[in-house]
Amino acid sequence: MKTDIIIAGAGPVGMSLALALARVGISVIVLEKLGELSREARASTIHPPTLEFFDEIGIIEDILANGLRIERLQFWERATREMVADFPYDLIANDTKYPFRFQCPQSTVTRIILKHLEATSCGKVLFNHEFSRFATNKNGVEVFAETPNGEAKFECKYLIGCDGANSKVRENLGLGFDGKTYEDRFLLVSSDIDLSEIFPNMGTVTYIFDPEEWVIIMTLPDTVRLVFRLKPHEDSDEAKQIENVQKRISKFLESNLNYEIKAVSTYHVHQRVTEKFRAGNIILAGDAAHINNPTGGMGMNSGIPDARDLAKGLIAIFNGAEENLLDEYAENRKETAVKMVQAMTDSNYKNLAESDVAMREKRNRDLHEAANNKLKAREYLLKTAMLADRI
Repeated sequence: MKTDIIIAGAGPVGMSLALALARVGISVIVLEKLGELSREARASTIHPPTLEFFDEIGIIEDILANGLRIERLQFWERATREMVADFPYDLIANDTKYPFRFQCPQSTVTRIILKHLEATSCGKVLFNHEFSRFATNKNGVEVFAETPNGEAKFECKYLIGCDGANSKVRENLGLGFDGKTYEDRFLLVSSDIDLSEIFPNMGTVTYIFDPEEWVIIMTLPDTVRLVFRLKPHEDSDEAKQIENVQKRISKFLESNLNYEIKAVSTYHVHQRVTEKFRAGNIILAGDAAHINNPTGGMGMNSGIPDARDLAKGLIAIFNGAEENLLDEYAENRKETAVKMVQAMTDSNYKNLAESDVAMREKRNRDLHEAANNKLKAREYLLKTAMLADRI
């Protein structure tokens, strides 16, 4: 089977890239190892630049109809239950068409994209097709995938690896994935809990500081996600037991509420980047090229800009531009991943878990002062919303 581009991986990065290309008549096939799009409870935060890209590829109305608009960003202290800082997103109304944070699970995002992709004549997803290997030739790339009916072969001009942190495309290229794994793990709890009685002034997205067990609260249309820090000695399986989750929530709230736990999971957090994003006609994007601490919602939102920039380069090349645009993509996105995204997410994480009393006081003082100064608050929101280039 011949096509212009093969994308390995039907996550939000691969799917949004596929739609951007198919919209302009470039034929693209997405290979997905699962039998359907993933339903895992993963990324849910969408920042303004990602919303702007969704607007460009024609899915913004469907996205906005299936999520929750977040009007303010808050920080609290767990021990005192006092609000440290409150940042209203309307301060960046002149900087973007979408001056808010949006909560919509990536499992919903990919299904919206799939509907639009299937409506084109140039794009499709092949499920139960797991990328296995490739071979290059003078015409481009031969791509092989494992399927229930045996090995399938494809021919394309470019192969794009969007197949996640354990990327087989990256592995086939022989590229490393250097970085670090944080000692802490996250416990993610999805429930229908109503926190308004305990925290009447709490916003729908809140970061709660604590040196022992920080908490992140994110409200989605159909659930409330609570993220807790697990201590190094804690057993993940024990932490996930419903009775232990309930005890943890009761300890956090210092009260008992009626609620239903919908799902519980734990995960490690990594910060890694591969040495190069391009090797000839093979290109990496998203988690296949870089992963970072998702604190601050910069996981999916650092991958989808890869899709945006790569789509622009590929579209230009198919219209006659030189292939060095792909080198520019590789260099620029790697620099962004290392110098901006990783630095910001590392800082976000350290703020949550800061244990030094003096540093905690300084953090709270700085945030409070920034929130009460419109110029500083706007600058802070632009950075956290991944719009630092507009300061």
